[in-house]
Amino acid sequence: MKKQEQAHEEKFLSQERLDGLMEVYLNQLENSPTAFLIHENRKWTYINPSAMNLLELKCKEDLIGKSIWNSIDPQHREIIEQRITDTKNGFTPSSMEQIWYTRRGLPLTMEVTSLPNIWGDRQSTQVIIRDVTIKKKLEQEHEETIKKFRLITENMRDIVGLLDANGLFTYVSPSYKEVLGYDISEAVGYTPFQFVHPEDRELIAGQFYKMLKENRQMTVEYRYLCKDHTYIWLESHGIPVTENESLKHAIVISRNITQRKQTEEKLRKSESKYRIILEHSNDLICVVDLKGNYIYASPSYKKVLGYEPERMIGQNVFKYILVDDHAKAEGIIHTLLTTKGPVTIPYHKISHTGQAVLFEGKGMAVFNQHGDPESIVFISRDITEKRKVEEYIRNYEKLTVLGELAAGVAHEIRNPLTSIKGFFKLLTEKDRDQNEIKYQNVIMDELSRIEQIVNEFMALARPQAIHLKECTNVVELLKDTMILLNPEASLRNVAIDLKFDSDAAKIECEKNQMKQVFINVMKNAIEAMPDGGSLKIRGENKDDLFYQLTFEDNGTGIDEKRLEKLGTPFFTTKEKGIGLGLTISNKIITEHNGEFKMESELGKGTKVIIRLKK
Repeated sequence: MKKQEQAHEEKFLSQERLDGLMEVYLNQLENSPTAFLIHENRKWTYINPSAMNLLELKCKEDLIGKSIWNSIDPQHREIIEQRITDTKNGFTPSSMEQIWYTRRGLPLTMEVTSLPNIWGDRQSTQVIIRDVTIKKKLEQEHEETIKKFRLITENMRDIVGLLDANGLFTYVSPSYKEVLGYDISEAVGYTPFQFVHPEDRELIAGQFYKMLKENRQMTVEYRYLCKDHTYIWLESHGIPVTENESLKHAIVISRNITQRKQTEEKLRKSESKYRIILEHSNDLICVVDLKGNYIYASPSYKKVLGYEPERMIGQNVFKYILVDDHAKAEGIIHTLLTTKGPVTIPYHKISHTGQAVLFEGKGMAVFNQHGDPESIVFISRDITEKRKVEEYIRNYEKLTVLGELAAGVAHEIRNPLTSIKGFFKLLTEKDRDQNEIKYQNVIMDELSRIEQIVNEFMALARPQAIHLKECTNVVELLKDTMILLNPEASLRNVAIDLKFDSDAAKIECEKNQMKQVFINVMKNAIEAMPDGGSLKIRGENKDDLFYQLTFEDNGTGIDEKRLEKLGTPFFTTKEKGIGLGLTISNKIITEHNGEFKMESELGKGTKVIIRLKK
């Protein structure tokens, strides 16, 4: 009897202890952040606050006593029933994902862990739930991203490759075969550096490992060997990918840039060619903005005008144009921007020495893709010599026509003049009174004057042979000429001053014709000083190209309007002149490939400049 009572008491104490532990356990669950539930016979018997918050319950009565299928999606019912059976048999199934619903019917993806009841009632099952909805969503998004990435890489023209830390391919996109000709199996597990051009290999490998070491992106260009043994240019962009602060792999995206490289090479050669042209051209080439400021000036500015092109950048173009041509240049710029066609004009630029130089400029506006002007290109050429040649040609043509005219007129006059003069001379041999003699002298003077005119016509018209290979000392020639004119100069009280930079200045000329020019010029100068004066004659070498003679008097001078007409046949400023002396002199100098120029100012004198090629 005592043994039965003792056993009963021990059982009571054991149950009491068990209930106490159960109470402690439930108290811990009440404060646990882990969501915890218990169900028995498919009905909920317990839920802790964490689970209530997760399922959005206001009170425990919203769940206690209700079927578990009100909270759990029955799509996995068969599996869940098996898990309940396993827990009754004391087994702990592995965690599984299930769809649960909140009080509002919002579905959540739960990671569910089922545990056997440790308190003796094997009809009960303990359940731990954890919301993995966000995690599941991220995993799905990641899977979608991977699918899209694979779809893109498998259909893109660029080559996508993954390389490990040792520089070996772990993946290449199908475009690897399309672009390079290799099978995927020939790439994965192998290093791409073996196909890089030997001259580029060391650099590219070094850049790759530097990218991994410094964990930064890189972009490189290099030559890569294709399977057909030809090289193409690739541009590769590398991106290191790390996970938990350690390198996982590197993504390398490569593009075939062979065509671009070939185009760049063509452009480089073209640029080099045109740069050589620009740097060695005597034409001035510049680009100015719409405000007229220099953007570019060719090296020829230094050679032609003496300016450093680099210092001209940013300065206004009108700073270098003669003020008198500013209005013309402004009008041309306006025309270029409105008509959009090229325009050519003559204008003067100012050299660094202040000299005005005549140019012919061609301007062209540069337009952007919208058709709006953005700059102007000017190409200018020094036409000073060109104008001189044109003037020479005009002068020569004028003299040629005049010569043909003179030849015809002289021929028609000379024959009857010879007859008249001969018969008149016979008449003068007879006896005659003083009046007859006076009249006859007047007639003879006039006939002689006509003969002089005819002789000068013939000198102007007659195409004489010019022996330019005959080397003449021009100093001695002038001194000889001066001897002929000294008596007339003395009578008019004119002093002749000769100065030369050398006593042995020689030129190639026809001696007699050149002497005729000197006589005409010096005689005109002496006659221009009726009250006396001085005639300065200077000779000097100019750049070893030509010899320059200057005849300068301080006579009456000639006004500007009359000066323009000098050299025109039959125009003269002298009372008894016939206006052919300067025309003949100009003709002779022109035939000697020289220049004949006159400068004069009324009341101050006249200067004649003759330039003769050596």
